Amino acid sequence: MNSIYLTAIKKELQTALETYGHPFRYFTCGTIANGTPKQRTVVLRAVENNYKLIFYTDKRSAKVEQLRNNSAISALFYHPDKKLQLIFTGNAKIVTDTKALHNVWTSLSDNAKKDYTTQKAPGSSKEPNEIVDYLSNRNFFCQIEIETERIEYLKLEKPQHQRILFTKQDWWEEQFLIP
Repeated sequence: MNSIYLTAIKKELQTALETYGHPFRYFTCGTIANGTPKQRTVVLRAVENNYKLIFYTDKRSAKVEQLRNNSAISALFYHPDKKLQLIFTGNAKIVTDTKALHNVWTSLSDNAKKDYTTQKAPGSSKEPNEIVDYLSNRNFFCQIEIETERIEYLKLEKPQHQRILFTKQDWWEEQFLIP
C-alpha cells in the first residue's frame, strides 16, 4: 500500500537528515533493562528501506548491553511546529560487520569520532573537575539499526486529530485509530 501518510513520514525523516535543526534529527530511544523502561536522546543518522532507522553509539554504553539482553526498541519523534508525533517500534540489530563499521567510521569527522574514543566508558563516574581523556589509537564505535515493525502516526490538528497505526506485514497495513 502506498499511503500518503507513509510517504509524508519518509519525506519528513529524509528532511531531518538533510536539514540542520530539524526536530526529527534527535529522537528519544527506549529500551528495557531488567523490566524497566530506559530512555535517552540519540541522533538519527540514516533511514533505509522499510523505515529502518540507524543511529550510532559507544559500544560500552548501557543501551548496547540492554539491547543484547532484549532487542525490543522504540523511537519517539516529535515536531512541535507541525504537532506531529511518530513512534517506531521494532527490534534492534547491533551491527558487528567490521568492514561496514570501518566504512562508516572513516566517513565521520574527527570531531564526531571523539565521542567514541573516551578512555572511560559512558556513564562511568568522574570527579567534578576531572578532564575526560580520549584515546588516539582505539575507538568504541557502534551502529544500531532499528528494524521497524510498527509506526504510530499522530497529527494534532483542528477540527480533528489524525492517528494511524502502520503494521509491517508483506506490506504496511494501515489502521485509523481514535486519537
